[in-house]
Amino acid sequence: MRWKTSAAIVVLILLIWGLTGSHFYMGLDKESYHPGEEPVLTLRNTGILPIYFGQPYTLYRRENGTWVRVRQGFFFNSLLYDLLPFGSWKQEIALKYLPENESAGTVPTLYNLPPGEYRLVKEICGWPRGCVNGSVEFEILP
Repeated sequence: MRWKTSAAIVVLILLIWGLTGSHFYMGLDKESYHPGEEPVLTLRNTGILPIYFGQPYTLYRRENGTWVRVRQGFFFNSLLYDLLPFGSWKQEIALKYLPENESAGTVPTLYNLPPGEYRLVKEICGWPRGCVNGSVEFEILP
């Protein structure tokens, strides 16, 4: 009888933990980079249910205390990844931008991001909360 009570408590704890939303870790291999370096983004599913995401990410630069979107000038493949519980996934991040006076429709010239503070945002989806934006901040050194 005691084991049934213990099992019920464990199931209840796991159910509550699972229902509190997507559990994931998102981080970069370093906190600061030099121009031209390619950070490696790591996603880890720390929950008991799969999470889903694609290749796209958005970069923001801190300007005068607010986050301004960086014009990236490239496209991402439309792939959906599913990450099983306690699995991990890595992605190389291009620290490039497209100047305002150039068009992404032609063959664009992409430039290294200038020194400053940046934020990488990636949409992560999972049951039951739906989709949330995960973010990580980093710095580009002079």
